[in-house]
Amino acid sequence: MDELYVDLVDDALWIRMELMDRSLADVLNLVDEGVEVLETHIAQFASDALKALSYLQIQEIAHRDIRSDNLLINGAGVVKLADFSHAVKVTRTNPMRSDPAGVIFWQAPEMRSAPYNALKVDVWGLGATAWELAQAAPPFAEATGASQLAERWPPLDQPADYSRSFHDFLQLCSEPSSSRPDPDDLLNVRQLRVHA
Repeated sequence: MDELYVDLVDDALWIRMELMDRSLADVLNLVDEGVEVLETHIAQFASDALKALSYLQIQEIAHRDIRSDNLLINGAGVVKLADFSHAVKVTRTNPMRSDPAGVIFWQAPEMRSAPYNALKVDVWGLGATAWELAQAAPPFAEATGASQLAERWPPLDQPADYSRSFHDFLQLCSEPSSSRPDPDDLLNVRQLRVHA
């Protein structure tokens, strides 16, 4: 973040940051053109995003819309979090919210039956994004309604292409809210420490 502007008249907050080259969704669109997204890339992207989420949690902010469109990447491969339109200030003692936010394919299941712990949903969204980067489509992309969404993501199409620790990372991100790890805990997962 370069600058922060507060417009008291329009009750708006503006964040000025460096120009990023594209989003991770744009990177996925290049897969058809031969760009390969490797597990090492996913680990680096996830590590950068987890550092951002860790910072937000220290500030008691929940983003609530983590997905490939909102993770921007620059030419050096550094990922930064964008689009804070669904972000909310919460407290650790009362992180519960009832309002809908985000896009259903990346949305934690507990958000469909509010109230939910807003500080836990961002990890689910990041896991769904890692799953999407591995599959080149978000989880449940074929679903036509909320009733077709499950509490966990389906298995990867080519599970042998990914390390055990990558599968463990996805598993941890999709844990029920009460046992889902915090961003700092996930930064210590072997898959991220080895590849990032």
